[in-house]
Amino acid sequence: MSTLFGSTAKTPEPSRRIFLAGKGGVGKTTLAVATAVRSAKAGSKTLLMTTDPAAQIGLVLETPIGEDPASVPGVPNLYAARIDPEEETRRYQAAVLDDARRRYQPDTVERMREELNSPCTEEVAVFRRFLWALLTEDFATVVFDTAPTGHTLRLLALPLSYGQQIAVKAQGSDESRAVDQEESERMRQAMAVLRNPDETTFAWVVYPESTPIEEAQRGAEDLRRIGIPTGWVLVNQVLPEAVCVHPLFRKRYEMQQGYLRALVGQFSEAEVLEVPLQAEEVIGLDAIDRLVQEMGNDRQSRETHVH
Repeated sequence: MSTLFGSTAKTPEPSRRIFLAGKGGVGKTTLAVATAVRSAKAGSKTLLMTTDPAAQIGLVLETPIGEDPASVPGVPNLYAARIDPEEETRRYQAAVLDDARRRYQPDTVERMREELNSPCTEEVAVFRRFLWALLTEDFATVVFDTAPTGHTLRLLALPLSYGQQIAVKAQGSDESRAVDQEESERMRQAMAVLRNPDETTFAWVVYPESTPIEEAQRGAEDLRRIGIPTGWVLVNQVLPEAVCVHPLFRKRYEMQQGYLRALVGQFSEAEVLEVPLQAEEVIGLDAIDRLVQEMGNDRQSRETHVH
């Protein structure tokens, strides 16, 4: 299982894929950035990839993020990119038509152009880009900042559904069967990576409140049904006990602690990690570094207490 936070000593971990998912607004982007920065500083060539159309990783990093991986200033080994549905669709359409012009007559190419204007083209284009990020060997670690839960579950289930569709195709030319076999193998590889906890860590980000926790539970169960385990639950914006002296904040603290205790049983297969509430908005590398350090210290203190 991957250590998301802890020492930043340069001891690279094995190749990994790390997904941070959950309800919109729980802090997935901030924690994805922190995870990626920590990985890069540990010496692992890391790609931070957002599948969220909002693409806020650039705001947190204070640097523009494009569709192609580019190095992040100030963090050696860290690269970032976003999946822009419109741009990916344009690229996909252009690639398909360029290939078609070399293979087919103009009237066939024109029919393909019309078909490529269908609504499902965007989903295919985005999925193919996601598949590249999942299977690429260009980066030892890929951290995925995902869209809200429903969109993410759909994306993660696509390799299975696409693979099943390809598997039942029994007709076609030798060339088309060869293409189908190649695509089927890629789907098989994708599901194998997603299902292997030694290669992929799936982390749910929640607040210590009922609604985001319930949504994460439902999402985790949906993933479990297709063979993808949950490795981590990151509980964001936990109030430190030392500052909860006012009765209002003390009551909120006690409420949060109740949810934290329950989470251990609700996600018995996963490790629950607390993310303390920060005094200021986490924007920029200095703030990210402080967050990573604070979380690492919290993790080490809890492990010392346990042992």
